[in-house]
Amino acid sequence: MLTTAINRTTMSVRQRGLGLVELMVGITVGLIVAAGASMVAVNQINEHRRLMLETQIQQDLRTTADILQQDLRRAGFRGRAELGVWAPPTDVGTLGETAALTASVNQFTALVKTDNASLRSLTYQYARPSSGSDYSETGVLREVEHFGFKWDKREGVQELYLLVGAVGGENWQPITDRASVKIKGFDIDIDEQSVYVGEFCDKPCNLPPATTGLCPKHVVRKVRFTIVGEAAHDSNVKRTLSGVERLRADEVIGACPA
Repeated sequence: MLTTAINRTTMSVRQRGLGLVELMVGITVGLIVAAGASMVAVNQINEHRRLMLETQIQQDLRTTADILQQDLRRAGFRGRAELGVWAPPTDVGTLGETAALTASVNQFTALVKTDNASLRSLTYQYARPSSGSDYSETGVLREVEHFGFKWDKREGVQELYLLVGAVGGENWQPITDRASVKIKGFDIDIDEQSVYVGEFCDKPCNLPPATTGLCPKHVVRKVRFTIVGEAAHDSNVKRTLSGVERLRADEVIGACPA
């Protein structure tokens, strides 16, 4: 009886704990669960990183577009609008008589688009005070009143620049940072709509200026641009932003017949 009880106790003790096979199975299951959790964590980190890059690029492109639009709104501004309006003679019949003033051509309305292998740019002009709050009395375009923006296409650069006056040469300032975003594409389109206004002349004419060389037309212009940005640290993260700006200063081509 005593021997039987001892054998049963020994067998009971031997059945306690995990065997080698059970231990290996447990470790395998644990590794599978840990691997799955690690994959989920890595995916979450990558998605968060991608989202942060996308947000940064979107903010950079929006800021750049705002700068371009704010500067474009000034294009064609001549500073002294009275120079573009006819004025009658004054003090007629006296020694102080002054002749009538004819309307002068706005020299600030030109838009020049350049597109070659290394850059794509748009340049324009607008008046700004030369001393204090004074604009040029003659309305003549000066060197410091040239502005614009450009995209440097060259590999390793791929930035947008703003022209801040041509003082002693071109003064291009970067408005994007290639350390965070590369500008992979930049398109510029100029939309023009012409309205012939010859019927408002003293001697009406309704034919296009190209036909008569005289009849004036009013040109309404819009500039459309598209910016394509790529994250500097991940070429798979790209964003595209488009903008349009109507130029406040319209262009008048031609003149009324004498």
